[in-house]
Amino acid sequence: LIGAFRSAYPTLAGAVQLHTKFVPDLSALATLDRDGIQRIIDRSLARLQVERLDLVQFHWWDWNVPGHVDAALVLDELRRAGKIRHLGVTNYDVVHLRELLDAGVPVAAHQIQYSLLDARAENGMTALSAERGVPILGYGALGGGFLSQAWLGAPAPAPGLANRSLIKYRLIIDEFGGWARFQALLA
Repeated sequence: LIGAFRSAYPTLAGAVQLHTKFVPDLSALATLDRDGIQRIIDRSLARLQVERLDLVQFHWWDWNVPGHVDAALVLDELRRAGKIRHLGVTNYDVVHLRELLDAGVPVAAHQIQYSLLDARAENGMTALSAERGVPILGYGALGGGFLSQAWLGAPAPAPGLANRSLIKYRLIIDEFGGWARFQALLA
């Protein structure tokens, strides 16, 4: 859709920045290689009908599977080759973000969930980010809409919520301490 939009409105194309994610399938992490990474980035370039992606946010599903630094270094090679303008990460922890930075990967932004329900970013991530100059791109600040007056005093929603976002943030409320604790927070 974005590629078609850019083709239909070429005068606007330069004003639109393209941010995408590089999230290899969990089952592919152990066998991910340079060619596979390049194919995925080239596929994004072709679909979006651009020569360069403005921001690629990299996510690694399982820290028990080695290779996130090697994959990020390949993404950095593609950045230096002009296919990617900036590299970012998403949902990294402090230990693994530090590994990327120490390996010389230029991380332009870190997308991480950050809200009253999930303040994990405060457990060393904000300090590391400030120290190493990595801006935090927070998401989930309103908990998918749960952090609003509309839910104050409301009973816990029944299973079968309307969309994936509500399902996700309902699970986060459970991790936070459950519906009663959430209601206390809202109050």
